[in-house]
Amino acid sequence: MGKFSFFIGLFLLPSAIALSIIFLLFSLIISFWNDLRKLINDRINLIYVTSCLLLLISAFFNFFDKNSINNLSNNSSLIFIGLLNWVPLIFAFIGFQKYLLTNNDRKKCILIFIFGSIPVIFSCFAQFILNWFGPMETLYGLIVWYQRPIDGITGITGLFNNPNYLAAWLNLIWPFSLAFIFFDNKNKVKILFKILLIFSISLLIILTASRAGWLCLLLPIFIIYAQRIKLWILTFISGISFITLFLTSSLFESEFRNLIAKIIPRGIWINFTNLEYANLDISRLGIWKYALNFISESPIFGHGSKSFTSLLLAESGIWKGHAHNLPLELMVNYGIPAALLILIPTTYLVIKAYLKLFFVKLNVNKSSILDRAWLISLTLLILMHLVDIQYFDGRISIAGWILLAGVKNLVLNDEIPQLKKKKKIEEV
Repeated sequence: MGKFSFFIGLFLLPSAIALSIIFLLFSLIISFWNDLRKLINDRINLIYVTSCLLLLISAFFNFFDKNSINNLSNNSSLIFIGLLNWVPLIFAFIGFQKYLLTNNDRKKCILIFIFGSIPVIFSCFAQFILNWFGPMETLYGLIVWYQRPIDGITGITGLFNNPNYLAAWLNLIWPFSLAFIFFDNKNKVKILFKILLIFSISLLIILTASRAGWLCLLLPIFIIYAQRIKLWILTFISGISFITLFLTSSLFESEFRNLIAKIIPRGIWINFTNLEYANLDISRLGIWKYALNFISESPIFGHGSKSFTSLLLAESGIWKGHAHNLPLELMVNYGIPAALLILIPTTYLVIKAYLKLFFVKLNVNKSSILDRAWLISLTLLILMHLVDIQYFDGRISIAGWILLAGVKNLVLNDEIPQLKKKKKIEEV
C-alpha cells in the first residue's frame, strides 16, 4: 500500500504537486510506521537527522536575535517557513528509501518519472505552438499550470513558473530517456515513442534558453554512450564552437552574423554574445562574493532562512532572490556546520556511487545502465544548483531527495558487495 501510494505521488509530482504531496505523505507514514528504528539507526540517515537539529538551532538563534536581518526587516516568520524546504524533505529522503531498495524499484520509478512528465511536455508544446498561456488553475488552486507568456518560441516555461525550473525537470528525466534506447528495440511502437521522447526533451531544453540546461543536455550523452558516438560528439561540439565564434568574433562580417542571427531564435543566439550581460546589475561572481562575506559574518548559525535577499539589498541596493548557488545559500541561511552535515554525506554518496558503477561494476547491462542514468540525473540536478537554484520549486526538491534516496540504496544496499563475497569464496 505504501509503495503504491509512493508511485502515485511520484506520477503526479510534476503536474499536480498538491495531490502528489498527499500520496507521498501517506507513503511516508507507512514507511516510518513499519521501519522507523531501522531507518533512523542508519549512520548516513543519522547525519542528516543531526543536520535537521542544527537547522532548528540556527532558526531559533536567529529568531531570538534582535539584530538578525529577518527581524530588522520584519520578516521573522521567514526564519521558520524556510525550514519547510529542508527538514520535511530530509525525513522524506529517509522514508522513501524503503521504496527504492532494488534496481527493479528504481526502474519502476524511472518509468513513472517519464510518463508523469508527459503533461509537462504537452504543456510546453501547447505554450509555444498554440500560444496556450496561463496561469491555469483547478481544484480551488490545488493544481496550477503557469504557462508564462513568451516572446517568440524561446524562454518556455510549460506548467512551471520559470524556464530554469523547466530546464531542471527536463534534465532530470533526460538521462532516463537516453538509457531506454537500450531496451525493447524490436517493438516499432516503443521505438517510435522513445525517439519522440528524446527529440521532444532535447528540443524543449534548448528552447528554455537555459545555459545550465544546455550544458546538462550534453553531459549524459558523453557518459551513457561514451565511445559509440565519438564522431557525432565531435561534429556537434564543432558546430556549437563555430556558432559561438561567429556570433562573438569580429573576424566575421557583420552581415553574415546578422543573417545567422535571423535564422536562429534570438533567445538562443543571445546566450552566445555579450548582449545577454549588458544590462546585468551584478554578475554571478559578484553575487557569490557577497554571499561569502555574509557567511564570514555569521559562520556558525547563519543569518536565518531567506536572509540573502535582505542582506544583499541592505548591502548593495540590489535585489536577488537567492545566492545562485545552493551550498552558499545554505551556509548564508543556516551556517557552515548545518550546511556541511547536508553537503558532505551527499557528496560522499555521489562519489561512492560513481566509483561503484563506473570502476567496480565494469560489466554494462540493462540494470547498470538504469542505475547509471539514475546517478547521472542526480548529478545534473546538483550541477545546475551550482550556478542557480531551482530547489525552491517543490517538484524539483522532492525529486532531488528521491533521487538521492535511490543513490544511497545503490551504494549501501545493492547486490555488488554480495557478488564480491561469492567471488572470493570461489577463489579460495
